[in-house]
Amino acid sequence: MRRSKRPHIFCCTAKIISYSQPAWRRSGFRVGYQRGAARQIATRIAWRHSGKHAVLTDVACHGRETRFPMKVVIENTVCLNTGDAAILLAIRHILRSIVGGDVQFLVFDSQPDVAARLYPKKDYPDLEFHKLLSESLFRDQHGGGIKGRLKSIYNRGVLRALRRFARNGAARSFFFSQSDHHGLEAYASADLVVTTGGTYLVENYDLEKRLNQFRIDAILGKDPIFFTQSLGPFNKSYNRQELGPIFDRAPLILLRDERSRNHILDLVKDPGKCHVVADAVFALADTGRIKKHLGSAPAPTGRVAISVRHWSFVSDGEDGMRRYLDSIREIATILVRDHAKEVTFISTCQGVPEYAHDDARTARAIVAELDPEIAEHVNVDAAFHTPDQLMALVKDCDFVVATRMHMMIMSLCVGTPVLPIAYEFKTKEVAKHIGVADLLLDIDTVTPSEAAEKLGRFIANLDHYRRASLEAVLEEHASAMSATRPLSSLIGNRSPNVADDVGKSGEQRLARLRNSKHEGQGEPVV
Repeated sequence: MRRSKRPHIFCCTAKIISYSQPAWRRSGFRVGYQRGAARQIATRIAWRHSGKHAVLTDVACHGRETRFPMKVVIENTVCLNTGDAAILLAIRHILRSIVGGDVQFLVFDSQPDVAARLYPKKDYPDLEFHKLLSESLFRDQHGGGIKGRLKSIYNRGVLRALRRFARNGAARSFFFSQSDHHGLEAYASADLVVTTGGTYLVENYDLEKRLNQFRIDAILGKDPIFFTQSLGPFNKSYNRQELGPIFDRAPLILLRDERSRNHILDLVKDPGKCHVVADAVFALADTGRIKKHLGSAPAPTGRVAISVRHWSFVSDGEDGMRRYLDSIREIATILVRDHAKEVTFISTCQGVPEYAHDDARTARAIVAELDPEIAEHVNVDAAFHTPDQLMALVKDCDFVVATRMHMMIMSLCVGTPVLPIAYEFKTKEVAKHIGVADLLLDIDTVTPSEAAEKLGRFIANLDHYRRASLEAVLEEHASAMSATRPLSSLIGNRSPNVADDVGKSGEQRLARLRNSKHEGQGEPVV
């Protein structure tokens, strides 16, 4: 008997759970679907109608309820940096708190193979790493001459291929490797795109790679949510003209401080979508442990951790770095000599040979010039640590002296007080929020005598600063988690498809990659 070619139709009930939505959205509805595409289509419909999560009931499976994954792209990550990885895990935690645990995170990273090694599937089964498309697809146009022109022609071809893919899914192209094809399909299937939190949209850095990624997002119709950022100011007219339309299309922009919000108020038409909340990593705070420490201060352990870094932008250049290193050396000496502490240098950027930054190298330079009797009590932990491992290592320290901001935040998240050293304004903002602004050391101005004086005040009043900081951490945790409110109304709604609005002239603008002509000029991406 000949089998019918008619598609086999099943019946699926999508039960919507969203107590914050109107009653009609909480009601169940029924949809028909075809084998193969069935689950994806039904899930998409459910996500579109729910501020929380959808539970799909397959009648053919005798009413058994099965949760289907939501796919979230998180782009612009650098997971070889444990601070960046902590942001990723915090975003994961926040989104899971809204939609439940069954979410797949498609992480687009600068070095995905290394990130997958550091965060393996057996430990992080919901993370899938891909190469950041802006780095994989385009050719860097630094310099000029014939090579620069050839790269420009190549990049325009890439953009035309991307537009073909956006129109009809024809990703098979000379310009796309198998890995690129896989990444593009991941974007196409994603329910939500997030550009990770952090400090990468500041003019200390070349922004072109980030702009290229946002241009790809626009072509694919995937305008990202900006997770908690410190950004700006944007003084270069090219950056302002390029970023303005990108910020305008973004459905939500989360910012770590009012200063960052002020940096973009003249670049967005709807400032109401810009929300100031605490750094996402505060969402990982162990609130039970913190409350316990507020009730009863922990017994001293005699251990202190110090986080350092090399900073290329320190005022006075090499002299400024020397002053900073001497100040840290003074802190370590006082801790050992005057307070009988065992000191460990440990940081968020270390132990990964493929990563450009290794804070352990800076730590070793400090320890090498310590007096031998001091150095006996100082250790450099140069190994790589995941965020969970790093927090476990510092939770029993009496306190931490932190230059890396996320070393500071992760320490606070496990109830360990921090003496901060700022190298960018983001750390100054956190110090102000947690009640230690009067102790803040600035990498641009710190001296050994100032470091010694503020360390003395910190230790003498440690119980006071612990209580002030930990009470503030509970507030910061609540603030970080408050991002769930604006996120809840967006989750499940696909980003608006703007690919058709880019147009031919837009394609030409998108083709431009970094060169000297772009400084101080340029046209917006629309």
